Amino acid sequence: MSRVENSPLRGWIVTIMLALFMVINFMDKAILGIVAKPLMAELHIQPAEFGLIASSFFLLFSISAICFGFIANRMSSKMVLLILAAIWGLSQFPLAFAASVPLLFFSRILLGVGEGPAYPLALHACYKWFPNDRRNLPSAVIYQGVTLGLLISGPILTFILVRYSWHAAFMTLAVASLVWMVVWFILGAEGRVTSDSETRVHLSHTAHVSYRTLLTDKTFLGNMALYWTTYWIFALMFTWIPSYLSTVLNYSPTETGWMFMLFTGINVPIVLGGSWLSQFLLKRGVASVRARAGLSCIFVLVGGLFICLSLFAVQQPLLKVILLAIGCNLPQLTFVLSSTIVAEIIPDAQRSGMMSVNSALATTGGLIAPALMGRFIQSAATPAAGYDTGFLVAAILAIAVSVIGFLIINPEASKRRFAARALPATPRVRPAGAALAK
Repeated sequence: MSRVENSPLRGWIVTIMLALFMVINFMDKAILGIVAKPLMAELHIQPAEFGLIASSFFLLFSISAICFGFIANRMSSKMVLLILAAIWGLSQFPLAFAASVPLLFFSRILLGVGEGPAYPLALHACYKWFPNDRRNLPSAVIYQGVTLGLLISGPILTFILVRYSWHAAFMTLAVASLVWMVVWFILGAEGRVTSDSETRVHLSHTAHVSYRTLLTDKTFLGNMALYWTTYWIFALMFTWIPSYLSTVLNYSPTETGWMFMLFTGINVPIVLGGSWLSQFLLKRGVASVRARAGLSCIFVLVGGLFICLSLFAVQQPLLKVILLAIGCNLPQLTFVLSSTIVAEIIPDAQRSGMMSVNSALATTGGLIAPALMGRFIQSAATPAAGYDTGFLVAAILAIAVSVIGFLIINPEASKRRFAARALPATPRVRPAGAALAK
């Protein structure tokens, strides 16, 4: 059976801290979109250039995710997450005092270095406390930190922007990172759950599978493609939706903050409900190919259809926002289930690295999407036409990738394949020739 050396209560305390970690993480991401109008006006930035600044966040995002992921295979999660939070704070402080286009690029690139590994490593830390069939719910709780960050970033950062300045908004987030570091240093801890042979199809947690085999697996690739498409949509959401609400739909700055809160709030019942349904199906004995992979594909497919409805079926602004919000939020169930699929099929000793590779490859969608949307907006006859083109591209991607996912993602088949090709890990402590204890 799985081995748990710490209390479940402590595991949930750590999970809540990881959720707060993601709150700050996604407020950091959302702030650029929220301060876009005054920032662009003050620094005379055009939409295409702003799109490049937004995309620069992802320049080293994936590389950092991979590097820190493999570091986390050997270093405690507590220490790695402290380092990441420190990078966040350091990247935000300069913008509290000065403003220039080069400084914006530098700040967003550095922030991307710190935030690229954040989500997969937060989940990796969480999975040390929960066995495979109980990971959906804590994963969803951590992901709700993402939702909460986007929810409160609208009204809170908009209030600070209007009441003080956009510089003060960056200062607020820098201080928040430092406060989290102090609390995490006190409360953070390492879990001790390891996977057993029953749940891993006789693939020991000490086994090793070649990375070539892992990276070319159909389940890994199809699962990552779903994640990539979801991140494409998500990057558009936190970068361009606030500007879309104010520029195209003519909401005031305060109304935009609250509308963005409602836009992201739809995520809560979608992701929590979808995660609960997936875990319920797993508990009832439904295979992961349906309970996790199939459900992810359905949510991404329906999300793409709702985005299309928002573009072609309605003209009333509020209805357009509601349909677009549902379309952008439905695929986000993938952020929870994609990571649980990777954790399910990968040997424990390689889990952190492969979860980070999955995230790193998937989040390259965020490198492309904001810049491409900026190009569409600047080159279109009207801003509204440019936004529509960008959203349509996202919808087409969602529909196409979900169909492919239905055809190739099969966690059970991948586990059998990895088990057949696994080699025992090289012992680090025991002398050569020592028997592996089970």
